[in-house]
Amino acid sequence: MDATGFMHKYYEWDAFELFVKQLYEGDGDVVVDRDVTEVDRYGAKRQTDVKITRRTRFHTYVTLVECKRWKEPVGRDRIDVLASSIEALCANKGAIFTTTGFEEGAVAYAKAKGIDLFVVRDLTPAEWGAPGRHLHLFLHTWAGEFQRINIPNAQALPLIDGDISNLKLDMHLDKEMARNPDFDLFSIKTGTPGPNLVGILADAHGLILQSLSCAVGLIDKGKELVMNVLAACEIDLRGTDYRQLRLPEAAVRLEHIEFRFNAQLRQTEIRVDRGKDLDFAVMVENYITQQRLLAHRRQNDPGVNFQVANPQDAAIAEPFQNGSLARVVASPWVSLAPEPNAINAYGGQLIRVLVDVVNGQAQLALRAEALPRAMPGQPSPPPNS
Repeated sequence: MDATGFMHKYYEWDAFELFVKQLYEGDGDVVVDRDVTEVDRYGAKRQTDVKITRRTRFHTYVTLVECKRWKEPVGRDRIDVLASSIEALCANKGAIFTTTGFEEGAVAYAKAKGIDLFVVRDLTPAEWGAPGRHLHLFLHTWAGEFQRINIPNAQALPLIDGDISNLKLDMHLDKEMARNPDFDLFSIKTGTPGPNLVGILADAHGLILQSLSCAVGLIDKGKELVMNVLAACEIDLRGTDYRQLRLPEAAVRLEHIEFRFNAQLRQTEIRVDRGKDLDFAVMVENYITQQRLLAHRRQNDPGVNFQVANPQDAAIAEPFQNGSLARVVASPWVSLAPEPNAINAYGGQLIRVLVDVVNGQAQLALRAEALPRAMPGQPSPPPNS
């Protein structure tokens, strides 16, 4: 029995006949009968597995269908029998459905007789969509936040009279702030405005989170868990002229921004049966016209749905295989959910984000360095480490 398919449900000949009958039902104004015995034009009795009668205002069209749930391919002799029934019963069309294919020469002979030949089979993994009907993967979902932000060696040029020793920078990661000109950086040489500081922080957030996510593989054989990865980070602005922030009280010259980055990893296992809610999903191939129809029916749904199968679908490269690790990285605007049972991991290097500005746009690059012994924002090691 194929655990990935449905055709085992129609192993018996009568179940297969009923299945083929259901494929035809609902196809316009038709009457579909199963196991029909009629007297032909010569006075002989003839049995038909499935008979389809389509009536229009002026005409009636009859199709005779033979269903062969055999272990061996259908031979030319069965095409002769059906062709004889079509002529004797004054039918318009004939078709044979099977699950095993047709003998050599049968297709050409059936085409000459105007009889369609169909093979009904289970879907291949590519037709289900890679990696197949049963999907099993592990998912790493990452989010992160800045903590303990510190701006050392900042130089402030007063713009107003009064004490500016307690300057406050009311700034946080927010889509609107990333577009707020109040947080634009200005060139210390030309005074022209450049990239937005909040935008740089948001880009750095994504770059750091992406880097950490790629560095962490499957943990503990995929066991579901939450882990906080704590890393000391720095945004280095010394490679660009655009490092002056203009506040109402003062123009502040920035060199670098130190902070701790808390990246939260949520590891989950995903198992999906794409056929769980289906009565069946099969491929119906017409060996005469080469048409391929994907037929499926949902549970408790009386109707069968059809979709023309594109031959190129099977050639699409698989995005992953079962057992793979998929990674999803949240945007900078997603806040962390508190997790009291989270595992803490500590980075052993300083992650430095180097900032350059090209044509007014910030260009960021990552560099890992030895971690200074004393650095504001450095993660505290676990007790007794």
